[in-house]
Amino acid sequence: MRRFAILAAASAAVCLHVPAASADIDGPWLGTWSAAPNSGVSNTGYAGFTIRNSLHISAGGDRVRVKLSNAFGTAPVRFAHVTIGLQRLPGSAAIAPGTLRDVALGGQRSFTIAAGEERYSDPVELPVAAGDDLLVSTFTPDPSGPVTYHAAGMTNSYFATDGTDHAGDLGAAGLPNVTGSWHYVTEVDTQPGGGPGAVVALGDSITDGINSTSGANRRWPDRLAARLRAQHGELSRIGVLNAGISGNRILLDGAGARATARLDRDVLRRAGVRTMIVLEGINDIQQTPHQLDPDKITAGLEELADRAHAAGLRVLGGTLTPFEGWSTYDAGEEAARQAVNDWIRHSGTFDGIVDFDAAVRDPADPHRMLPRYDSGDHLHPGDAGYQAMADAIGLRSLVTPTELPAGDDPAAGRSLSLAATPERAVAIAGRATTVPFTARITVRAPGSVKGTLTAALDGASSSSQSFTVASAERFAQVDAAPTIAVPSSTTPGEHRLTLTATTNDGRRDTFAATLDVERLGCTAADDACPVELAGAFDHDSIATASDPGGGGFDGLGWSYAAETLPAAGPVVLAATPFSFPSGADGVENTVDADGATIALPALHGDALRVLAASGGGSVRSTATLHYADGTTASAALGAADWAGGPAAGEDVAVTAPYRFRDPGGRDSPAVSIFAETVPLDPSRELRSVTLPGDPRMKIFAATVVQHH
Repeated sequence: MRRFAILAAASAAVCLHVPAASADIDGPWLGTWSAAPNSGVSNTGYAGFTIRNSLHISAGGDRVRVKLSNAFGTAPVRFAHVTIGLQRLPGSAAIAPGTLRDVALGGQRSFTIAAGEERYSDPVELPVAAGDDLLVSTFTPDPSGPVTYHAAGMTNSYFATDGTDHAGDLGAAGLPNVTGSWHYVTEVDTQPGGGPGAVVALGDSITDGINSTSGANRRWPDRLAARLRAQHGELSRIGVLNAGISGNRILLDGAGARATARLDRDVLRRAGVRTMIVLEGINDIQQTPHQLDPDKITAGLEELADRAHAAGLRVLGGTLTPFEGWSTYDAGEEAARQAVNDWIRHSGTFDGIVDFDAAVRDPADPHRMLPRYDSGDHLHPGDAGYQAMADAIGLRSLVTPTELPAGDDPAAGRSLSLAATPERAVAIAGRATTVPFTARITVRAPGSVKGTLTAALDGASSSSQSFTVASAERFAQVDAAPTIAVPSSTTPGEHRLTLTATTNDGRRDTFAATLDVERLGCTAADDACPVELAGAFDHDSIATASDPGGGGFDGLGWSYAAETLPAAGPVVLAATPFSFPSGADGVENTVDADGATIALPALHGDALRVLAASGGGSVRSTATLHYADGTTASAALGAADWAGGPAAGEDVAVTAPYRFRDPGGRDSPAVSIFAETVPLDPSRELRSVTLPGDPRMKIFAATVVQHH
């Protein structure tokens, strides 16, 4: 299967016309899938192309309709044939037998959509279930203007360029090419809808799911949809729509229209939308031109919230996630992020807060992501990070008080509910941690309610605080952040955290969450302590088969092949536990030994074990060890050439049968990574090591060893 590159072409801004939705048959429509178009591609269009878009839906129904978009087009597009069906097998262009349906517009199978327009199709009788994968195929026989598309589909869709209509093909043979983008299709709805409606996630690349596993549906909106499907009653019927665009900003156009300009098209006009979660602003801060005035960013967020409120939506504000270690990161950008987050948490602009920042940050360094949540580039989460973001959303916060599921309806006598966010948090043993949550107090008449919020870890009381909620309205909320004390004796792993809200007149509600307890660094009892080098990595030495020229170990176009190396994470090499770096495309995974200083655990170690290799000949030089008492010591440190054998005193840690080069792909000879031992003074506490000044040597990992 060959991959066909579809390149974006710049197009001028256009005015959009969205016609009225088709008449209801069995109640209102509910959005089950969406993608925000970011621009147009190809100035001449895709004459003779059949494109089969692969779409993972969030909610089921008895019939469907499709929104086709020519929003960024400059000429009409004729759709000679459009079909929809269920995918037969994951990763295949084949359609399940008995599910292929033609899609019409105004009763016509062949129809035209004018430049700048988006149109809903006629209803299609096709029962679908939440979590199904649909294939929507379009055949466009004629040249046209730019094709409206969403670039980062994070999954394979399929197409043919032979001028033949393959939209009705059940099999995959006629669509041999793959693309990672979605074309023409921007929304799928199901009917009957109703219930709590749909939630739209308005955001940038973090909402778009960049660096999640392709084809696995692990963006945070996907994981939210999976959580909702596992619920009972009304919550299981909520649709989840993704309106993320990679690179998107609040205040400036560029990667798609700015958020304030695309709100109507990508959020307010979606079928059945009742709630918006907005996570925007990090690109305004970290992209050029940098916007470091938080007031301008928060003004844009306030405009988004006000306009959504005016349309009758509930709006949840997402805090900006940490990004220390990203290429542009500096103190000014961090200050702007913190100021925006403070405003999101305390301005009262939003109906609720989703504290994505608290969900993924490292408790030991809140300016950065927890390493296990980091995809490796320090800005985008990986699969585990996106799951943590989805877990941070209190599901009851997605519905307004008058739409609470059965049992939470104030009319049924329950006037207190407690929603915790995040529902899974991380804490460090021996340190207090703050778990933000929202207690929703339902007030039947104007007045105030007082009570106490308590937190218990594994059943043992940890903290309590009083609250007061006063309102002139029927419903009101109070936000609080209990401090959870985690004793140093707490074992690493999952622990049960119980939050309880009790009013003075006896009303009570509880919420159970999970607290993942970790130890900060290592202790004197540990035999070996792998060093966390993610913040020190400054070079990409590993390439992948999909991009063999993506790394550059030796400066001459050669790199280690990721598929020949250990997976990222804990690994034992040369009888020593190490934390091996990621080999993903575009991720820095080694430290140039060019005089860099690496922070080390505060331990009385016996030795420092280093994973390293050199390109362009072996390196042997002097490193400087720094101890807590202010003294230093010189130590020999080096590495053999990666294409040769180990030097005296070195162990071969990894041997790879080939390497990658650009151009050309695989290349021999075999290459290695070596482990070397640097003796330490165990009577003194180690703090850091300054590497030799020879960038030919690269450091992959390091571990402090203690003998007992």
